[in-house]
Amino acid sequence: MAGESKTMTREWPLDWIVVANAARARIFERDDENQALREIADCVHAPSRMKASELDADRPGKARKSQASTAFTPHTEARDREHQRFAREVSQLLEKAARSERMPALVLLASNPFLGELKAELGSGAKRLLKLCVPVDLTTYQHAELEQRVTGALASREVA
Repeated sequence: MAGESKTMTREWPLDWIVVANAARARIFERDDENQALREIADCVHAPSRMKASELDADRPGKARKSQASTAFTPHTEARDREHQRFAREVSQLLEKAARSERMPALVLLASNPFLGELKAELGSGAKRLLKLCVPVDLTTYQHAELEQRVTGALASREVA
């Protein structure tokens, strides 16, 4: 029908959804036609899955005073450093998308405490688009079950 404007009301105004934990981050967008989740990135950080003993190449430092010796533990554990490194990688990807205007809005569904690490690393562009954060790990779910759990997590929270 000529001259008729078709306005599409979005049931899901949150266009980019990040489902993450300290070892994996999956980034989805909503399909405009059927609102289904469409995966646009899958980032895996193998060092986050390694044992702490495998990550530390060096033994703790030692100080020796006369007969006694003391071992100094590292200020930050190796696993924590890897989690932070991965959070930085994911947030840089999100920041790049925000600055190039590819991401209209952002939702983070991530395990605790990785959610806090990821939020802390977000740049100003991604922070501006951040609408909702939910502390939940959904990285192991696929297809219909993932859709259902994401929908449930979004419905149970109010937009920030």
